[in-house]
Amino acid sequence: MSILKYREREYSCHRGETILAALLRQKVDLSYGCQQGICQTCLLRSNIRPPDYAQINLTNNQRSKNCFLACQWQPEEDITLMPIESRDFVNARVVSKSLLSQDVLRLTLEFHKPFEFHAGQFVNLKKSEQVIRSYSIASTPNHSNTVEFHIRLFNKGQFSQWAFNELALGDVLLVSEAKGNCIYSSEYTDESLLLIGTGTGLAPLLGIVTDAFEHGHSGRIHLFHGSHYSEGLYLNTKLTQLSEKYENFYYSGCVSREASAAFFNGRANDKAFSQYPDLKGWRVFVCGNPEMVKDSQKRAFLNGASCGHIFSDAFVLNQ
Repeated sequence: MSILKYREREYSCHRGETILAALLRQKVDLSYGCQQGICQTCLLRSNIRPPDYAQINLTNNQRSKNCFLACQWQPEEDITLMPIESRDFVNARVVSKSLLSQDVLRLTLEFHKPFEFHAGQFVNLKKSEQVIRSYSIASTPNHSNTVEFHIRLFNKGQFSQWAFNELALGDVLLVSEAKGNCIYSSEYTDESLLLIGTGTGLAPLLGIVTDAFEHGHSGRIHLFHGSHYSEGLYLNTKLTQLSEKYENFYYSGCVSREASAAFFNGRANDKAFSQYPDLKGWRVFVCGNPEMVKDSQKRAFLNGASCGHIFSDAFVLNQ
């Protein structure tokens, strides 16, 4: 066991436990988001040099200051921790709220100035210093300076419950800069794209598909969206219409816990990889449940996709 000193108090950290998990277990108010080492919301500083695995995707400047991801570091020694107070957030106003399904909210924010992002990236949305959550962008850059998100309701979700029940039109949210490399590039308009998403992992994939359409993508695009039950395929009508409009776009809805005559029965990634056993030359995008994402990354590679052509975002399931 190691001792963590934070804001003049000491906390225990068990062997194999991350710093974030240890602090949250002892009721410390700490900002966090994805818990996957991606969003950087839980960034802290240390009095000693952190291991490389706790500094993945940090800048050289951050590394030199002993910054690290609290959700990744499992320390074996005593550490003094220091907060990082300054984070870049900008204001955005709520201009639209609507339900895509019983438990999925479409939230649209408007920025005073142009907000730079690529379709498929994610941002951190801040309710308070203690409640910051990561959400992928479901839209593409546009002249109206608006950004769309799909937010799933969780029974104990501090952010999602607030967004569904209290957040009102005209309210202002703090939004971080856009992050992530799960994006479309106009450099490969003739290549085939395979997209696999579960739940609201569909959101960034919708942005990527729309971006591809806007750039005149000519290669094959096949989107698989999976859910336990058919009501979870909340954009089925829209995606079906898109498949009718674009000859090179294919959509497959998949349900894993009910028998359905309208959709494929089984998991989305199982269906995708059985239909496309040879992915050499393809670009693969996977978003959603962390276990599904990890499994799909491996299977995409085994089916021939290059490591550099596999893009992913794993979603936290307790927001």
